[in-house]
Amino acid sequence: MRQQTTLHGFPKKERAFSPGRRTTRASRQYRPVATKEAMHLVLRSDRARGTKSLLKYDHVVRAVIAKLALRHGVRVYRVVNAGNHLHITLKLSKQFLWHGFISGVTGGIARALGFKRDENSKRGFWNSRPFTRMIAWGRDYNVVKDYHVLNQLEADGAVPPRSQMLKPERWRHVVLAFS
Repeated sequence: MRQQTTLHGFPKKERAFSPGRRTTRASRQYRPVATKEAMHLVLRSDRARGTKSLLKYDHVVRAVIAKLALRHGVRVYRVVNAGNHLHITLKLSKQFLWHGFISGVTGGIARALGFKRDENSKRGFWNSRPFTRMIAWGRDYNVVKDYHVLNQLEADGAVPPRSQMLKPERWRHVVLAFS
């Protein structure tokens, strides 16, 4: 079983994916992509607020993801829409299909929300490149699944945001009820 590389022990400025260096041209490197394990994908946009919130376009977002997953041979296990970011658990059938899938999803969602980039602005709809993480089957997959459930409950307003919570004991019973 292949382990995900850690960034433990490296100074922060040498980490390729530390905040601030994620979008600079010089530090662009491949994010982990796997075909044997599931992957956790996070897409975040600070521009998805108010009338452009991803929650208002949830059915469109899910339709775009489902259409492109079918076209590119990607199996989508779970999509969690949290308003300004998406959590997607998926599995690729072939590694070379990743680029077409992710570029189609990011562009399709921005287009569906009616986002138009200003001519002079370099800033796009998404904050940074997509975050990916390999998920080992079993315990790791269940941890990510619980995290998705908690994010969905926060988006629905059933649980207060984690920034307002002091102890996990305040919300753990709610997560167990919905999983």
